Order: sequence, then C-alpha cells, then structure tokens
Amino acid sequence: MPDTGLHLAITLFIIASCMSGEELKPAIGLIPFGLLCDLDSLFGIHRATLHNVFIIALPLIFMAVPQLRDKIKLRWLALADILIASHILLDAFYNGVFLFYPLSVDNYNLRFWFGLNEAGPGISFSWFVPGNVEEVHYAVKPSPSVPEIGIISNGIELIILVSAIFSFIMRFLAPFTRARSP
Repeated sequence: MPDTGLHLAITLFIIASCMSGEELKPAIGLIPFGLLCDLDSLFGIHRATLHNVFIIALPLIFMAVPQLRDKIKLRWLALADILIASHILLDAFYNGVFLFYPLSVDNYNLRFWFGLNEAGPGISFSWFVPGNVEEVHYAVKPSPSVPEIGIISNGIELIILVSAIFSFIMRFLAPFTRARSP
C-alpha cells in the first residue's frame, strides 16, 4: 500500500504542474483532495468506503450546482476530481480497491509490467480480482484495532516526497520572490 507521503507527493506534483504560481491559496486548499480517500481507514471499510468511482463523482456534482460554479472555478473542481482519481488509481496498483463498492464487493487490483524477459521486451496489464469484502479481512478488521497510517516506508518514497515538496515550493514561492526583489 502506498503510504500517505507518496499520495502527498503525487498530489503536490499534480497541483504544481496544473496551477499558476499566483494561485497559492487554492493550491493549498486542493491538497486535502489528494489525501481524502484514506479517511476510510478511520471509519468504514478501508479501500472501499472512499476508494470507489462514486467518490470521484463528488466534485462533478458540485460542478452542476450553479451557485457553486459562480464562487469556485470549474478548473479547481476538475483538479480536485483528478486528485481523488489519482489517489484511487495509485491504490489500485497496490493491493487493489473496491472500485464499485457498495454495488459490488469485488476488489480490483491493477497489474502492470514492462521490461525484458527471456523472450525479449514485454508488457502486460491486467485487472486481477483477488477477492471481495468478506474475504479481505485486513479491510474489515484492521490489526491493531487502531489502524496504522504510514507516512513514509522507504527511501524511494522519501526522495519522491522531498522532490515534490521542493517543486511545490519553487512553483508557488518563485512569483512572490520576484515581486519583492528590487
């Protein structure tokens, strides 16, 4: 399972690449959308309650409300939707997600491989469905009783997170330093 630090890094990279440097406040406001899905580890069924296609639809529903469209830019809602979807997609590559929960209890686990083998270059992609909610005990009854929420579990995630924080700061700090210089 990707830790919170990796989700934060992907979120920061997406925000820094999609927003202008003058939009610091909305950028900070969008950060929770990249981490929102993991709240289901505190309630409900982890990787099911908030890791499904119906959660992706929430910002789209807000786009349809005319009063909100006047106050919130549509591209910010679209970016919030992209952040939620990227979180779910990343988790789908790490032990799967219950993509259509509560309508379906199948756990979709994306498998992707690209590389060289004895036959030469190869690529493979599959939707492996290992089980359902009743069979995946870690999702229903976490052990210990208070679930662990990892921040960073290895050096690669640490390097990615530090790089993301650096790029986010450089993206949104640079316009302010240029404005203050004589």
